[in-house]
Parts: sequence; C-alpha cells; structure tokens
Amino acid sequence: MSVFGSSKVITHSEPVRVGFIPLIDCAPFVVAHEKGFFSAEGVQVTLSKEASWASIRDKVAFNVLDGAHMLASLPIAASLGIGTVKTAMETSFTVSHNGNAITVSNALYQKLLSNSNGPEDIRSGAALKRLLDKKEPTDPALRFAIVYPYSSHNYQLRDWLAQAGIDPDKDLQIIVVSPAQMVDYLKKSEIDGYCVGEPWNSLAVEQGVGHILVTGYDLWGSTPEKVFGVNSLWAAQHSEVYLAMIRALNRACQWVDDKQNQAELLTILSHPDYLNCSAEQLMYGFNTLKPKGQFDWPMEAYQRFSGVDINRPLPNYALWIMAQMSRWQQLAQLPPLNQIVEQVYRQDLYYQALGLARPEEAGRKISEEQEKAFLTAVTANRVQLHPDGVLHGLRF
Repeated sequence: MSVFGSSKVITHSEPVRVGFIPLIDCAPFVVAHEKGFFSAEGVQVTLSKEASWASIRDKVAFNVLDGAHMLASLPIAASLGIGTVKTAMETSFTVSHNGNAITVSNALYQKLLSNSNGPEDIRSGAALKRLLDKKEPTDPALRFAIVYPYSSHNYQLRDWLAQAGIDPDKDLQIIVVSPAQMVDYLKKSEIDGYCVGEPWNSLAVEQGVGHILVTGYDLWGSTPEKVFGVNSLWAAQHSEVYLAMIRALNRACQWVDDKQNQAELLTILSHPDYLNCSAEQLMYGFNTLKPKGQFDWPMEAYQRFSGVDINRPLPNYALWIMAQMSRWQQLAQLPPLNQIVEQVYRQDLYYQALGLARPEEAGRKISEEQEKAFLTAVTANRVQLHPDGVLHGLRF
C-alpha cells in the first residue's frame, strides 16, 4: 500500500506518456521517474522532453501525450480554446510555486538609473515610465520577452507595467522566446528584458549581461507556477492511474524540497535526457545561493515544491488567471468562471488521491454578480493579489 494515500497501488497499467519542458521545475516528474516513485505506485511512465509549451499543449490535446508538466494557466487556456483547439484539460496537482523574475539588459538598466530618483523607482517601473515618456517616435521600441502568451510570465510582466502606467500593447513590444534562449537574446541585444523563471534571471546576473528588477513574488506573492496537467478524457478513463500518479508526484515534491537530496537532484537533472547542463548552472534554482548584485532575492520568492498549500489546486488562482485573460483581451467572450474552475482545477481529486479531508471552504463559489464585479475590477486595475499570495485573498 502507498503511505501517501488511501487508494490501492495499481497492479498494472499501460505506459503513461508524460511531457516536460527542460526547466528546473520539471524536477518532480524526473525524480518520480528516476527514484521509482511512479513504479512504486504500480504506474509505468514514459517521459518525453518537449521543445515548447505549444508542443506540450498540442500533444496533450491530440492524445500524443496523456499529460504533462504544464504552466498553471495552460489547462485553463486549452479548456477555453484560446490560442488553440478547444480541449478539456485539468489539473489535480500543483508542482511548484514562484521562481519568476523580471530582468533587463545592462544598457536598459543604465537608462533606468538615469531616469530614477532611487532603487524603488527602478523596481516599481516608474523609471521605465519616465524613459518611455521621453521616447521619440523614431526611436526603436523596447522589446521584452515572455515564454508563452497565456503564462504567468506574460501576466506578471503586464501587471508590473500597468502598475507603472505603461501600456504593454502600445508603449513597447512583448515577444515569445524560449527560456533557454533568453540570456543569449539579451547578450545580442535582440531583447531589452524578459520575465522568466529561474535560473535564467540569476544566470544573466552571473554572466554580467543583465540586472534583476523584481520577482514574481514581489508582484503577486506566492502563486502556482507549474502543474501536472492532463487530458480530461484520459483522466476519466484512467482514474486509478491518475490518482496513483498524484501520490507519486506528491512524494517526489517532498524529496525535491529536502535539502539533503540536493546534490543528487542536481546530478539527475543535469543529465542530457533532462536539462543537459552543469549542476552548477542549476544551483540557482534550488538553494539560497544567488549571484550578488544590486538585487537580493527575498527568501519567500524561491521556488517551493511541497506542502498542502503548494500542491493542492487553488480555485482562486484559476479565477485570477481568467481575469488576466479577460483584462488583456484574450477572451472573445466571458465564460461562466465557476464552471471552468470546477472542470479544470480538480481539488476533489487531490484530496481523494492523498486520503485527505477536504476543507469546507474548498467548495465555496462566488456568485455570477460577483464574477462580473471581479472581472471589471481587475480590468480597471483596481484589484491585486494579497502581498503574500493567492491563499490570502485579494486587495481592492
């Protein structure tokens, strides 16, 4: 029997095809596979390294993959049919919180210094606003990169810009670049900045080509970053396997967060089959070591992988993400928010898999009138997440 839930161990299953992007927060999937946590639950898993989030999305949609390491927003976008064919996807397990930051080139940083009255002007975006206000019509537009149009990186960057009075769609350009290419693009002056997860922010500082301005935690507090997302049809047809995989990933997340395992973890991830880079390059993503410079990462902003408040799906975050999609005109029409939350962020299966009692508040909903008021307030920039994160609610 599994010690991480009350359900039985699967005695046999067809191989489950799981995709991942070679980022440090794919660690729980790799660890569950390499340390035998999947097999201990009786589940055979085949991991497939993918090149982009679009590849992950499409392969899960067309049943080439059963599930994947996903952006927390990706199952929502797919289920709504924005940017792709509409396909029901869901998540019952959050893999990680935090890890994002906004980094700019040395050249842009020097310009921000010249337009600031102190460090807070740079962190808040006030210096960037002053710089853009001085821009001549013939000056080239500043270019910022994100990893995917429907990602926390895009929404955090846009939110930061909007708080400073900058229109992300008119005052600069936002383009999509894969995380592994961000630092090289910055070196070549092909972009002026980016919002991405670790270690790509720290590596830009270490290599002397960029400056970190602010973390995702500074903007939104502790919020989900990656999830285990699956095709909902597959989940319905293989419910016991799905629950077993949640138990295995839960165990893997605990293993990843245990500092005693760090040396082995970095060795595993550095393998060519996974992240294909040195253990030294990966250290910035997993421990308190950060490059020294004008910016110090707050401890709260480091990636976290384990604990009920980290791993359970958070319906409030699903609502927040859909509000961002509405705010930035990505939704042609507004869906019934509660319905999408129930279909995509399956808290019930998380508690079932781990044999935990489901809190009463987990089933609470907001009314249709509250949905409209919430979307209107977010679009008008009158509401923000609590400084400590989505678990603590919203600020109006």
